[in-house]
Amino acid sequence: MRRFLAIMIFGLSVCCIIISCSKGVTKGDLTPHDQFDKAMRLYQKEDYLKSQAEFQKVIYGFPGLAFIDTAQYYLAMSFYQIKSYPESIGEFRKLTQTYPTSALADDAQFHLAMAHFKESPGFALDQTETYSAVDEFGIFLDRYSDSPLADSARFELDHLYDKLAKKLFKSGELYLRLGNFEPALIYFGQVRDNYSDTEWAKLAFYYSAEAQMELGRKAEALETFQNFILTFPDHKLVHKAQKKIAKLSPAEPGS
Repeated sequence: MRRFLAIMIFGLSVCCIIISCSKGVTKGDLTPHDQFDKAMRLYQKEDYLKSQAEFQKVIYGFPGLAFIDTAQYYLAMSFYQIKSYPESIGEFRKLTQTYPTSALADDAQFHLAMAHFKESPGFALDQTETYSAVDEFGIFLDRYSDSPLADSARFELDHLYDKLAKKLFKSGELYLRLGNFEPALIYFGQVRDNYSDTEWAKLAFYYSAEAQMELGRKAEALETFQNFILTFPDHKLVHKAQKKIAKLSPAEPGS
């Protein structure tokens, strides 16, 4: 009987040790590298919803790993690829703020700006996202002017500037048509001052003279039309400007 009890106690002890040793280890648990590889395979298969969940397991399950910034980048890209731009903005910003020295920081900043760009609406609507995109591209170019993505950033900035210039110009044009010439001049002036490299700035230059003429400021209008021709001699509105100049020019004695 004693021998039987001893065997039973020994058996129970062995079972307890086995259970204790196996506690916390679940069949199917992955190492950090395996978890990251699983997430990347899903990303490469363009299964972005599932890759989001798997990258989050890397980030929150294994903080402090050397490749955690890469997992953060591809988590952000998983949102970006399915056009969940607000979510991607937040995830890209986490990378740029938490891992500013990461080799992926420039890509993250560029795509952060691009996400705002994608959210930017047509010129007639609120341009908050457009201004945000301009700011983020500006940060990108300040920090990473030598990046291979720098030319792309400048290209996208030109589109954004064109949109903002168009919005201002169209407001000025509307006031001009309504006969509110002072507000029209203000808007045209903003286009010329802030977006001088756009086609809208050239148009604003010409129509500033038209507004001045309507306000009875003949000398100012004449000078503006003349400067317009000197500055943009090949512009399509030069012929109209010349006619306005002829109309505004003082008549010579005896003519």
